[in-house]
Amino acid sequence: MSYRPITTILLVVSIFFLPYWFYISALVVAMAAFPLYWESILLGLLIDVLYGERIDSFSAFLFSAGFLALAGLLILLPLRARLRSHASH
Repeated sequence: MSYRPITTILLVVSIFFLPYWFYISALVVAMAAFPLYWESILLGLLIDVLYGERIDSFSAFLFSAGFLALAGLLILLPLRARLRSHASH
C-alpha cells in the first residue's frame, strides 16, 4: 500500500484547517520521507494561493512557498543519494 496519496490528502486538509507551522513542517517531513515528492510543489502553490502575498516583481517570487518547495526538492535529491551510499557501506 502506498502512503503517498494518503499523505497528500492529509497535507491538503492540514493546509486548510491547521496552523502554518504544522503544515510547513509536515510538508518538509514528507519531502524527506518520500523520494521525488513532486506534489510538494503543488502544495506549496496551494499555500501561496490561499495565504500568500501579492507578487509585484520577480524577486518576490523567490520567497514563495512553491519556489521554496522546488528548491527543497532539488537540495534533497543529492542529499538522499549520498545518505543511501553511506548507509550501504
